[in-house]
Amino acid sequence: MTQNSFKNNLLWTEEHEAYCYKHHIPPAAKILWQWLIRQGKIASEIEPDLSEFNLWVAKNRGKPYAHNYLKKIFEILVSCRVLQVIKQYSWKRTKLLVRPITWLNPPKKPRAKKLQNHNSSYNSQPSNDISAENGHNSSSNSITPTTAESLELERQHEILTVCAEYEIYFDPNKRTTRHLFEFDIEDVRNALKHFALRGGHQEIRDSQAWLISCLRECYWADNLLDSSGFIELLKSWFSSNLPRDY
Repeated sequence: MTQNSFKNNLLWTEEHEAYCYKHHIPPAAKILWQWLIRQGKIASEIEPDLSEFNLWVAKNRGKPYAHNYLKKIFEILVSCRVLQVIKQYSWKRTKLLVRPITWLNPPKKPRAKKLQNHNSSYNSQPSNDISAENGHNSSSNSITPTTAESLELERQHEILTVCAEYEIYFDPNKRTTRHLFEFDIEDVRNALKHFALRGGHQEIRDSQAWLISCLRECYWADNLLDSSGFIELLKSWFSSNLPRDY
């Protein structure tokens, strides 16, 4: 499949964005959903390997997701009915079906037409059927968002708690805190350890802003690079950026 075919098959719309917002699907899970859409036709069986997704993430993000977090965002998509698992080969390889957005959103209710004969005796029966059907749909639809929401809230609570252990307190009601939730818990732990290594609150005044910058730039990774590692990294970078006919 060509690159243009990948782009054409993405078919990501405002309806997808609205569905993510409504069901509290975190950014990482949304990226996985978009990646899975590219792997084949919608509503057709595919057999993706999440390790390939993680390689793609590492190439574009700078580092892959932790395995536990990768499992969690996959489970969120399953709980929100985005994915239908047909066969599980391992935690990272499955046969599944990516549901189209039209399957996820309930059909719009048709407007009730006024009957010419107001004395019709069968008016009450259809309304009972409709109310029963609506009651069934509302109960079934209320289950899946709760599962996804609880997973995401549990993850966010864990992130806020570990930050509080270092006396960095984020208000979960503030919009800026959403930037913190874009990262998995392992990255947050690494950033906090680096925060302490840099002298903590004694050396860093705006700890919240510094922590977000640290997560985006992976400050802690710089300390792990010694002279020999730098030379090897420089060689690989130089060779990969050379023109093909060099």
